[in-house]
Amino acid sequence: MRTFGFCGLVAGLLLAAGCGDMRRAAVNGTVLVDGKPLETGSINFFPAEDTTGPTAGARIDNGKYSIAQKNGVVVGKNKVEIRGLRKTGKRVRDPRFRDQDMDEMEVCVPPEYNVQSKVVKTINPGSNTLDFELQGVRKGK
Repeated sequence: MRTFGFCGLVAGLLLAAGCGDMRRAAVNGTVLVDGKPLETGSINFFPAEDTTGPTAGARIDNGKYSIAQKNGVVVGKNKVEIRGLRKTGKRVRDPRFRDQDMDEMEVCVPPEYNVQSKVVKTINPGSNTLDFELQGVRKGK
């Protein structure tokens, strides 16, 4: 009876010590749109195919993103969705403050990289670097 209790205690301690973290990995990288760093956006990873677990994501600022292992991407295959905005070069009235202007922003990442994404990447244990070079939304589309 004591052996069973001891084994249960050891198993519980091993799980608490980080075996659960083995399923998550750190991911970082860059996102370029038409050869330039994505000004602002987000990247999200959704477990795909036989991979199960929570989603993970991060902000993209000046083309860079980073997701720490603690809340990282689940190890295995993950669908990737990237969303982003860029400045148009125009100033427009800020809807929150009537007497101020702000930079006009436009969507620059097309649907095939977000709502219609078929991009699937394999995430390995530890640290992963995933860089993306995307073609942006074309004017008139």
